[in-house]
Amino acid sequence: MDGWDFIRLVHALRAVSVSISSQDILDAQICLDQFPDLSEKQILKSLFIHRPQDLVMFETLWRILIENPKLNVQDYSEDQEENVVLEENQDSAGIGGQGVGRGSGGVSLTTKGNILNSSHLTNLIPFARIVELTCSGLELEEMVQKILAEIDYYTWINSNDLAYQRSELPEEAWYTHLDSRASLMQEVRQQVLMAQVSHENSWEPLARQHWLFKPLSTLTDEEKDLVKSSIRKWARKLAQRPGSRWKTSRRGSIDISRIIKQSVQCDGILFNLSYRQKIPRVPELVVLCDVSNSMAPFVEFLIYMVTCLRARFRKIRVFFFIDSVWDVSDFVWDDDPSGVKQEIKSWGHKASSGFTDYGNVFRELVEYNLRELSSRATVVILGDGKNNYRPAQSEYIAQISSKARNVFWLNPLDSQEWDEPDNMMKEYQKYCSKVYRCRSASDLQRIVKDVF
Repeated sequence: MDGWDFIRLVHALRAVSVSISSQDILDAQICLDQFPDLSEKQILKSLFIHRPQDLVMFETLWRILIENPKLNVQDYSEDQEENVVLEENQDSAGIGGQGVGRGSGGVSLTTKGNILNSSHLTNLIPFARIVELTCSGLELEEMVQKILAEIDYYTWINSNDLAYQRSELPEEAWYTHLDSRASLMQEVRQQVLMAQVSHENSWEPLARQHWLFKPLSTLTDEEKDLVKSSIRKWARKLAQRPGSRWKTSRRGSIDISRIIKQSVQCDGILFNLSYRQKIPRVPELVVLCDVSNSMAPFVEFLIYMVTCLRARFRKIRVFFFIDSVWDVSDFVWDDDPSGVKQEIKSWGHKASSGFTDYGNVFRELVEYNLRELSSRATVVILGDGKNNYRPAQSEYIAQISSKARNVFWLNPLDSQEWDEPDNMMKEYQKYCSKVYRCRSASDLQRIVKDVF
């Protein structure tokens, strides 16, 4: 690997949000120089990849930049078409025959005697077809599912599953099949990502698949753990935010008023200087969390966010709401959200229609809780703003805004969805200090940096 390839690889990894420090780069250069017999790929992978979720990004970028540095879509697709023609001329007897989807263009995965691995993909579907799907505007997962259907993937896995259930497939062959299934799925995704990168001529398609930028509702369990860890750190940072109260100190600004008071008490004799400085004030937080059906994909992360905030704040009040409000500040919280979900479900059956009514929620808060709201409090609203065509009653959120120090609204919907007829965000955001889209880990990170 020459220096230019090394620089391009580091730049690309950073572009897709893989964190690489200057020390990582220095260590990599030293290792590449001192251990020329070791695989360059293994050295860089071991030093640059700190989280297993980043491994797919590294593998894809390595294939694009190092293994196929001059990838030409047109030339590559012609090669694939030649491979398919050769494969079609061979005997393909067996379940599935000529394939599914676009007719006889594919080769069935269920061909008798075929032990599949990811290297067969280039013979199963031409790269030109992947490029065609890329230009169609489909999302990544939609393209993956379409390609799998066209190469008869589902017939193949169903036939193997059935054979295993009937004890017609040995245990060793079954595990080989599972490994082949996983590697094929990964290969399809990599091929689609490579086509998207080539089509858009940027690393943006890869960046969109990184856990930081994926919607919270689509994260894997491992990615969820990363987000939860980040939320804990951000909550700790938020809870340690300094306040604006002053105290006397030997160092700091001179406290004139205190000096005068002491001078009066001593017949005008000035004998001591008093100083003052800021000390941390215990933050006050009020969290309003929409737990209606439209927020269901994000409720787990909202619950966890509130859990972390409760652990870090001494003064915090938490309210769940749908079309009415209930106070869960005294509820026993832990890291397992199942108990909170059960509380939401049981309360919703008793006192809620299941359809959000923000106007009524804000009215209840003003009538029953506004007196307890401190002028130093920060109000955080977690919701999508969908009001189900009910009156906005914005005068009540205006009263909340006038009483609280700040009102921040975190909305999982994209800003263009705020203009929909049943959404009141355009009306409510007038009374918020700031309104943010919050549907991914990167959104959470940006909000914490901006606000706190």
